[in-house]
Amino acid sequence: MSIVKMKRLRLIGMLDQRPAMLRQLQHLGCVEIDEPGDRSDDPQWASLTRPDTGALNQARDARSSVENALKTLKKYGPKQKGGLLTPRPVITEGALFDDNAYQSSLADAGQLVELERKISTLYAEQNKLRTQKLALAPWLALDIPLETASTADVSVAFGTVAASTDLDAMEGALGTVTDLYELMRAGADNELSYVVFLCHRSAEEGCQEVLKQYGFSRSALRGWTGTAAENDRQLDTQLAAAARELESTIAQVGSYAGRKGALELCLDRAEQEIAREEARCRLLDSSSAFFLEGWVPVPDEKKLAGMLEGYTCCWETEDPAPEDYPVVPVKLKNNKLTEPLTTITTMYSLPAYDGVDPNGLMMPFYVFFFGFMFADLGYGLILAGACAFIHHKVHPKGGFGQLIRLMIMCGISSAVIGLFTGGFFSDFLVQFTGMLGLPQPAIPFLSVPEGSGVAAPLLNVMGDPMTVLVFSLVVGLVQIIVGMAVKFWMLCRDGQVVDAILDIGTWWVIFVGIALFAMNVGNVAGYPVVLIIGCLMLLGQARTAKGFGKITAIIGAVYNGVTGYFGDILSYSRLMVMMLAGSVIGQVFNILGAMPGGGLPPAIGIPIFFVIFIIGHAFNIGLNVIGTYVHTSRLQYLEFFKQFYKEGGRPWRPLNIETKYVDIKEEH
Repeated sequence: MSIVKMKRLRLIGMLDQRPAMLRQLQHLGCVEIDEPGDRSDDPQWASLTRPDTGALNQARDARSSVENALKTLKKYGPKQKGGLLTPRPVITEGALFDDNAYQSSLADAGQLVELERKISTLYAEQNKLRTQKLALAPWLALDIPLETASTADVSVAFGTVAASTDLDAMEGALGTVTDLYELMRAGADNELSYVVFLCHRSAEEGCQEVLKQYGFSRSALRGWTGTAAENDRQLDTQLAAAARELESTIAQVGSYAGRKGALELCLDRAEQEIAREEARCRLLDSSSAFFLEGWVPVPDEKKLAGMLEGYTCCWETEDPAPEDYPVVPVKLKNNKLTEPLTTITTMYSLPAYDGVDPNGLMMPFYVFFFGFMFADLGYGLILAGACAFIHHKVHPKGGFGQLIRLMIMCGISSAVIGLFTGGFFSDFLVQFTGMLGLPQPAIPFLSVPEGSGVAAPLLNVMGDPMTVLVFSLVVGLVQIIVGMAVKFWMLCRDGQVVDAILDIGTWWVIFVGIALFAMNVGNVAGYPVVLIIGCLMLLGQARTAKGFGKITAIIGAVYNGVTGYFGDILSYSRLMVMMLAGSVIGQVFNILGAMPGGGLPPAIGIPIFFVIFIIGHAFNIGLNVIGTYVHTSRLQYLEFFKQFYKEGGRPWRPLNIETKYVDIKEEH
């Protein structure tokens, strides 16, 4: 539950041993390789070179090829079983780095990419042929070849006029010019009428004037031979051939469906190659050696030393100086209870290297607050059970895995708190037995008929919301005091003991004074406490001010502190509000289910009740999980973290093995 101490690593090794050493470092996963520091002012360092990026580009190309192959298989291949709850295969590290399998899968990926290109080409060809058919459609009624051209005696023009044009009038106008013409009508659509005009050369000029008046526009039909109908039949033949070839090509893609797992493994392997090559490109080379600079966690230093004994190299580690803290990577050291909270912390920001890991401090409050707002025995069991099933089935990793494990703990907390606060699908037991006309059962905490003598709920948000509100504010005050205590410790750790006492301790005295007055012992202890507060505030808040500024500093500190802490504590009233909202909504659905069922026979009323019950409570669970998650996180970020949190840490990113599609079995 702390930030792991890091050491700066510097290493010089032999160039011919570098590939094997990088593979071994990736296997260990305990070294982050950084860009080397700037030493350009030293001519000996300036003479070193960067490794070539050819292998890195090759690995990236391999990843791109496999990704495209998987997309092609997903798009055109058969639908395969599996989904979010399908567990990932578990393999050995040796299987992941099997070069023969890797090269075979890369070859398959290349073939799938080629098939995808062929499919795209065939689709483009089909679109082209369909476009050509559309262009020919208006001319299908003509029985003259489309390549018919003008001669020395006859002018021929294929063209169009607006669909609204009166073709009979157009022919009449042409007849006034000459009898040596013919206007052949083809097809028409909503916008144009398609015609072929022929006339003797002697009358061409006069006819062109008439055609111009009627908006005649020539059509370009170059490249066609034969009639439109003949070309249309040829296009149909070509379309059928393209469709058969497309079907065959898609079938070839489907034949690779059994290789999907191998391709996913290949993609994971390509990611490892990229990570290693990216690390290699951060090194510096001479003609025979290389220089590596990075970070290693102190607990892993011994493991690293054992590995390096097998190589010809020299290396050293050193503790980072305080001025280097902003660039030191941050790794959080957590146990099974606090590790799930990492997803909440990283969503906000990692702590600075010289800060405090908040996971251990936040865990009991976060789990309790979530359980308190979501408080319901039935809801909690459903949430914990569903998340436990996902965790058992899928073994999720990363942030999603942390969230699932966190929700298991929060579900258990919700169930326990719901039990002791009387929540079981809100007031399900009362409404259901009342609908059936049965006496209310006597169950400790959950169902307490009047005079039954069984234990009543410890807190009853529906019957006594003020008590729940006061409890919420008290719990919030406890968390704020814990945050202040952490800040007090951090100041003392950094040698600022006086600042810790005057900036933090004064407010503790204020809180004690308020508590004494609230307990009606003000006459005994209240006035001395107030005097002590005044002196401490005078010394503490005005210690850096001068003259009249001391008074304004005290006034400002009192005003800002009182309003700030009061607002922070008041924010915890949302614990009661969310708890009340969930109970009321659940109760409403129970009442709605009982209303139609009460006057019907049980065989009809009970099914109606449970239909409304299931739909309503499913909605309430979904709504409350989201709302409770948001509000619980907000209390940590805005009320708790502001007391002590020093953010801005850079995540530790070691050269290691990270996979998406498979899990690696631990091997010795």
